Amino acid sequence: MVEQDENPGMFWLFFSPSGRLGRLPYGLAILFWMVLPGVAISQMMANEHNDPALALWTLALVIVSLMSVVSFFMLSVKRVHDMGFAGIFALLTFVPVVSFFAVVAFLFWPSPGPNEFGNSTNRPK
Repeated sequence: MVEQDENPGMFWLFFSPSGRLGRLPYGLAILFWMVLPGVAISQMMANEHNDPALALWTLALVIVSLMSVVSFFMLSVKRVHDMGFAGIFALLTFVPVVSFFAVVAFLFWPSPGPNEFGNSTNRPK
């Protein structure tokens, strides 16, 4: 079990549905997953005439994209928990058109305080 003083770590932040996540870490983590594919795409463009490098960066883009989908869902589950709702509402981030409004709501909805998903924000339950 993770103690309150202990840092829960990057794996918890990006790949665990347990606990709660505040607005700022949520927004920064989403920004991270938006920038990372951009780096791979820019490298693909820079190496468009170098087939081995292009293949490597294409593979990197595919891997980063798959990881970002999983991570984005886990981040959203923790953010929804912080808002006091069940994690199933994180599925709204995968519904076209609704997803934009859901993410904006997740970014601006304040934390109500301790709830059934944990006593403090940015910690596993």
